[in-house]
Amino acid sequence: MDHIHSTLDISLAQISDKGIKPENQDTIGARIPEGSALTTKGIAIAIADGVSSSASARQASQSAVTGFLTDYYATPDTWRTQQSAVQVIQSLNRYLWAQSQNNVRDEGYLTTFSCIIFKGDKCFIFHVGDTRVYRYRDNVLEQLTRDHSQKIDKKTTYLSRALGADPVLEIDMLSQEIQPGDQYLLSSDGIHDYISSHRIIEIINENKVPQDIAQTLIDESLNLKSEDNISIQVVTINQLGTPTKGDTVHVLSKLPFAPILEPKQIIDGYCVERIIHESERSQVYLVTDVDSKRRYIMKTPSINYEDDPAYIERFVMESWIGSRIQNAHVVKVVPAKQERRFLYYLTEYIAGPTLAQIIKERAPLDIKDAVELLEGVIKGVRSFHRKDTLHQDLKPDNIVLATNGPVIIDFGSCFVAGLQEMAPPFQRDKVLGTLDYSAPEYRYGGKVNEKSDQFSLAAILYEMLTTQLPYGSKYEKAMDIKAFQRLEYIPARRYNPLVPVWLDMAMEKALTIQPSSRYGSLSEWLLDLKRPNPNWLTAKETPLLEKDPLKVWQIFALLGWGLAIYLLVSGV
Repeated sequence: MDHIHSTLDISLAQISDKGIKPENQDTIGARIPEGSALTTKGIAIAIADGVSSSASARQASQSAVTGFLTDYYATPDTWRTQQSAVQVIQSLNRYLWAQSQNNVRDEGYLTTFSCIIFKGDKCFIFHVGDTRVYRYRDNVLEQLTRDHSQKIDKKTTYLSRALGADPVLEIDMLSQEIQPGDQYLLSSDGIHDYISSHRIIEIINENKVPQDIAQTLIDESLNLKSEDNISIQVVTINQLGTPTKGDTVHVLSKLPFAPILEPKQIIDGYCVERIIHESERSQVYLVTDVDSKRRYIMKTPSINYEDDPAYIERFVMESWIGSRIQNAHVVKVVPAKQERRFLYYLTEYIAGPTLAQIIKERAPLDIKDAVELLEGVIKGVRSFHRKDTLHQDLKPDNIVLATNGPVIIDFGSCFVAGLQEMAPPFQRDKVLGTLDYSAPEYRYGGKVNEKSDQFSLAAILYEMLTTQLPYGSKYEKAMDIKAFQRLEYIPARRYNPLVPVWLDMAMEKALTIQPSSRYGSLSEWLLDLKRPNPNWLTAKETPLLEKDPLKVWQIFALLGWGLAIYLLVSGV
């Protein structure tokens, strides 16, 4: 049993047993934070029951519970509880669904999921499937969730809703005020399918203490020959926390924006060495931890947006995105060593030139080196995509060459799938990437997806091999679909004869104006970059007569008129 010494005070007990089954496909978990997180995020308790008809049931339930307890606490403090929880659950659902689609053995990653978040003087419940959440108050046991299941016959029950079953998920949500003495139970069907509500009330009254209640429910389920895994979590509310406020930006609005920092100035134990980058939207500094002497990058918001909640949300979301992504080719977000006095976030410092500097000094790069470097960047981009996140500003300036390969260093334009489903009380801040490298659909209003990042990556590779951009200077000026359709891809081998035809065609496909004509996946494209596609080995430059017959006949006509005029003038 865990006991919390804080404003919000609970007692918790949780037990999970495989029962008579050979494997426990249930997963339970809880996270009880300390300090400010207890106020801003609260206490999260979750239970999941992997669908037994799925071969990957155990992995699905574990991914759901561990993923939620990790990602929920990484969401920005500016987000409402419902917004944070639903965003994370939707992301987990898409992840499990994608795992099912990509599994060659056709194994479904399906699980139920129920969780309850205690925050201040309220609780928030999120539910999918047939695990349950109960509340016991004043000798009344109330089931707060409804089972998403349908009985086909006496022995067969069909689960109508589960994580991983469909890319679009409907989540049941409930919030209510809590009272001291309330008891909440989260159970899997191995418990509540065998023990009646009346008997659960008796067990609560007989035992009182959460640990004893949980153990008695487990023992009784086994005695009743429960045929499923058995899991139970019991919570007693000892003391309420401070009432929470609904204002989305309330917490971070208390943190003042830092002024423009000067060298040798110290902020929260970090000494400023120099300013690395300054723009209308933010400042980036190289700082040193006064105690450890380690160097970090500090990013602060611009005071121009001090009263702009949309900007604040976007800025805070940057650090959240970075903290969720763990990859050797993506810069790591570093937690501040003490409570912040100003709004900022830290990342690791990578000593190395940017790819933009390398292109300026050494391009065109050797083909093998360029493709190998791009492969590292692709690995980093994939880690964004696995979290349903688009980078949206891939460019040479945002890639640093470290000793172990390229590292993506910026999150300022990232888009998180599902975030737009939330409705904050303000217009969201949209930051588009650099025009030279961003995919055309951003400007003509097309559908944006992973293929949009693919376009940017291809533009970067093209520049590494040619020092030029694939559509020339006209690309930056195009703003509608007609203007983009008039553009023509300039073969890379015109600038660099060493680029083989098959590699050029692989870049051209990834740089197609219409996203549907690009590669279906980055791995497919990378394969065509590393070895010749057999279909393109004998490909040659398309003759102008085939490519644009009208233009050819126009040229012949002009030549003919020119010859006629010459003959008339010369009197021949």
